[in-house]
Amino acid sequence: MATARFDAALQDILDRLHAATSELDASAEPDEVARQAANLALRLTRSSHAELTLADGKFSATADAGRFLRQNTATSELRAGEQKLGTIEVTRSAAYTDREQLALAIFASQAATAIDSSRRLRSTERVERAHELAVQVLMAVSSHAVTGQNLGDFYQRLARTVGELVGANKVLFWTLRDDSLLAPLPAASFGVDRAFLSRLEPTPCVPGGDDLAGKVVYEDLIFRANGADAPEFGYVLDALGVTNAISVPWRAGEERLGLVAAYDSVRADGFSREDTWVLQKAGLASGLVTRLWHTQEDLRKSLDRLVKVDGARQMLLKSMTTVVEKERKRFVGDLHDDALQKLTAAELLVARTAQKNDVDRETFETLGNLLEQTESALRRLVFEVRPPALEGPDGLAQSIRDRVNMLAASGVRHELEIDLPADINPDDRAIIFREVAEALGNAERHADASAVKVSLKQVDDGVLGLVEDDGKGFDVAERSNLPGHLGLLALRERALMAGGRYKIESKPGAGTRIEFWIPLHRDVMA
Repeated sequence: MATARFDAALQDILDRLHAATSELDASAEPDEVARQAANLALRLTRSSHAELTLADGKFSATADAGRFLRQNTATSELRAGEQKLGTIEVTRSAAYTDREQLALAIFASQAATAIDSSRRLRSTERVERAHELAVQVLMAVSSHAVTGQNLGDFYQRLARTVGELVGANKVLFWTLRDDSLLAPLPAASFGVDRAFLSRLEPTPCVPGGDDLAGKVVYEDLIFRANGADAPEFGYVLDALGVTNAISVPWRAGEERLGLVAAYDSVRADGFSREDTWVLQKAGLASGLVTRLWHTQEDLRKSLDRLVKVDGARQMLLKSMTTVVEKERKRFVGDLHDDALQKLTAAELLVARTAQKNDVDRETFETLGNLLEQTESALRRLVFEVRPPALEGPDGLAQSIRDRVNMLAASGVRHELEIDLPADINPDDRAIIFREVAEALGNAERHADASAVKVSLKQVDDGVLGLVEDDGKGFDVAERSNLPGHLGLLALRERALMAGGRYKIESKPGAGTRIEFWIPLHRDVMA
C-alpha cells in the first residue's frame, strides 16, 4: 500500500516536471523565458511564491499574494554547463520533500539551458542584424561618396542614413581642431536644429587625458548611455539635453578626425550595442573617405601647379630662340650705337686731321677720349657676355664685385657681402654669376632702384644668394605680364635645373627681394 502511494506521488512529480519543462520556450526573449520559468516552478512545486534571480534582473510569481507566508524555501542554482546564470527559489508553508527538491533542481537545469539558448539565439540574431546594418552603412558611405557634390554634402547625406539605421533623432559629427578642441560640425549633421547647437560648446580633447571626449577620440572608447541605466553619465546627457546617446571615434587609420555621435533613440529602451557597431563602421569608413577626398584635392592642386609649371617651361623653351635673337640684336645694337659710332667718329677725326696736315693737342685729346670710351663700352659688352675673371678659381667673387661696381654708373648705391669658398666648380660659378647678374639687371633696367644690396654666402653645401632693391616693386602674381619677366623666369628655371631653389618677394612700392640657393659639387669643394 505504501509502495503504491510512493509510486503515485513520484509519478505525479514526474508528470508535473515533464509538463513544466515542455512549456519552456527557448525561442522567446530571455526575459520572457525567465518569467515563464518562475511561473512553471511555482506550479511544479505547488508553492505560494517563486523568485528567479539573474545577473540582470529578478522575476517572480505568486500563487496567492494574500495568503503568502514565508515559512519553507527550496533553492536551486541555474547552471548552463559550467556557467552559473543565477538561482531559483520557491516558498510555501509546507516543507519540501527530497523528491520535490530534486525535481526543482532538474527543472532549474532545464530553465538555465532555455535561458542560455534564448540569449545565444538573440545574440546570433543581433550579430546578423548588426552585420546587415554594417553592410548597409558601408554601401551608404560608398554611394554618398560618389553622389556627394562635396565633402559637406557627403557627410550630410551620411548623417541622415546613419540616423535611419540606428534609429536616432539626431546625428552629429564633431571635428578635432588644431587647438585640441572638439567642435560640432553643423554641416555634417541630421535632425540638429539651432536650439540644440546653441547648447554645444567646443570641448577640450587631448590624448592621455581624463576627459570622456579624449577617451573616445584617442583611446577608441565606445560610449553608450541610456538615461537612468547609466547614472554615472547623467551629467553628459543633461549637458546635451538628450535622453540617451552613443559616440564612437571618427578616424582614418591612425589619423584622429574627431567623433560621430547619435542622440535620442526612437526606441523606448534606447540605443543597443548593435547601434554602436553600425556607428563605429560609419566613423571608420567615412574617415577613409575624408582622407581620400583630401588626397584627391591635393592631387588636383598638384596637377594644376604642374600644368602651370609645364606651361611656364613650354613658354621658356619657345622663348629661348627669341631671347637669343634679342640678345644678338642687343649685342649688335650696342656695338653699332656705342663702340662703332665712337670708332667712326675717331676715324673721321683722323681723316680730317690727315687732310689738314695739322694735328693740335685738343684733337689728340678728343681722339683719345673717343678711343677710351670705345674701349670701356667694348669691355662692358665682353663682361656681360662672359666675365674674363670668372675663369679663375677666385674669379666668381671678383666678377660679382665688378658687376656690382657697374651700378655706380647708373647712379645706384650698392652694398655687397661675399663669403664664398675659393674652389667652386666652373659650372657652378657660371650659374651663380648669371643668377646675380640677372637679378641686378632687373633692378637696373626695370625697378628704378636707388639702392641695391647683394649678399652671397655658403649655406648647407651650397651658395645662398640674396639681391634686394628699393625700387618700385610689382605684384608677384602678375609678373608674367611685366617687362623683364623672361629674365625672372630664366632666373627661377636656372636655379631649379641646377637642383636648387628660388624665391621672389615683391609688392608695388615696396621693392623686390630675390633669393636663390645653388648646390655645390662636393667633389670639388674644400
